[in-house]
Amino acid sequence: MKKIFILLIVFLVISCNSEKTKKAITKETPTKLIKTADNFDWLLGKWKRTNEEVGKETFENWKKVSKTEYIGFSYTTQNTDTIYQEKFSLIKSNGNWDFKIQLKGELTPSSFKMTSSNSKEFICQNNLKNYPNKKLDSPNKIKYWKKGDEIYATISGKKINIQLDFEKIK
Repeated sequence: MKKIFILLIVFLVISCNSEKTKKAITKETPTKLIKTADNFDWLLGKWKRTNEEVGKETFENWKKVSKTEYIGFSYTTQNTDTIYQEKFSLIKSNGNWDFKIQLKGELTPSSFKMTSSNSKEFICQNNLKNYPNKKLDSPNKIKYWKKGDEIYATISGKKINIQLDFEKIK
């Protein structure tokens, strides 16, 4: 009887110690998972900016070309004149997504690497020092996210932070 009791105590002690070891290992080596998405269909459609300056209207239009390419076009009007235009795309190449943006008159687009994404948002960053769009004061981060029937975007950098709010045009 004594032997069974001693074996039971030893078993309990070993069990408790192994559980503590498992917890310690889990705490010491946390894994940081970045959830990635390959479907950005929530961007599709025509959008109108709701926080534009008085007297201006900005529109954005997204289309899906394939499973690995989305294209967009944005323009701003004032009165009846188009005062600003840009083309952009989300392209998957070599397993990675890039957000490319090209203003009217620029020869080459600026490229931003996607750093994280999920089913309702993505973040892209550009760490290049020579950003071709001097008007935007070298943004290095673009974030898009969806909430209900609206999408939002921020364009940010060292000296810039632009918030864009859009509602879907039915």
